[in-house]
Amino acid sequence: MKNRQEMLEILGEAMEINSVDFTEETVLENLGDAWDSVAILSVISIIDSYAQKSIPVNLIVESKTIKDLIDLVCKNDNQVIICQ
Repeated sequence: MKNRQEMLEILGEAMEINSVDFTEETVLENLGDAWDSVAILSVISIIDSYAQKSIPVNLIVESKTIKDLIDLVCKNDNQVIICQ
């Protein structure tokens, strides 16, 4: 399991965003073209791979911040954080 910082870096690379400007508080809709349909598909693939469980696509698409995306990977079904 990746930790939160590693997930942040992986998501930044997938969206081709400089990690200096990319934090958990980053609002997805403020990313412009970086949060387009191609980026969403990349993120879906990454989250499915790292979560090792099926996450409904609508939860990914409805995420508002990078933290929301990371939480999808780092929380189990009981909502207990499993990433550091």
